[in-house]
Amino acid sequence: MSAARPSQPQIALPLLDLKRRHQEAQEQAAPPAHEADQIALREVEDKATETLRQIIAAHGWPGRSLVGEIGAAAAWWIAQHATSDPEFQQHSLALVEEAVRAGEATPKQLAYLTDRCRIIAGQPQLYGTQFSYIQTGTPVPYAVADSDQLDVRRAEMGLEPFDVFEVLIRTLYPPLVPPTTEGTTC
Repeated sequence: MSAARPSQPQIALPLLDLKRRHQEAQEQAAPPAHEADQIALREVEDKATETLRQIIAAHGWPGRSLVGEIGAAAAWWIAQHATSDPEFQQHSLALVEEAVRAGEATPKQLAYLTDRCRIIAGQPQLYGTQFSYIQTGTPVPYAVADSDQLDVRRAEMGLEPFDVFEVLIRTLYPPLVPPTTEGTTC
């Protein structure tokens, strides 16, 4: 069975471009980055957030039926990295929750955005998707609520067991040498 054609595929183009630009800026801003690289990353994030905000105002959450699978993934990526605007990120979280119920976004996207919003709000994460390099230089998961049920919650969202994910994160993000005091989130 093939997926239906998105109704507004042209809306995906700026989302995909901004995701690509963000990933490039993120790579440039990875420690040990210069302050100018960090500023450039924030500028891309702000532009991407504003673009997504405008798309949401005009069309609602850009889910699969509007922008296709990769456009919807790019919209989620932008919301996931809109950390300088926690209010917008929380609004996006509510929209992604609705989108998951409607089949317009994935439970995995919801899990990641939920954890990111909780970390920013100073709350423990639910799904164990967020790690930090702060102080140790090695990826360390942020605190998790009710850790005994972590793998149950992860399975409900279509995520692999936490121990498998942790190995993946530690492989993808090797220790920084020397450790940094800058906050870097995986």
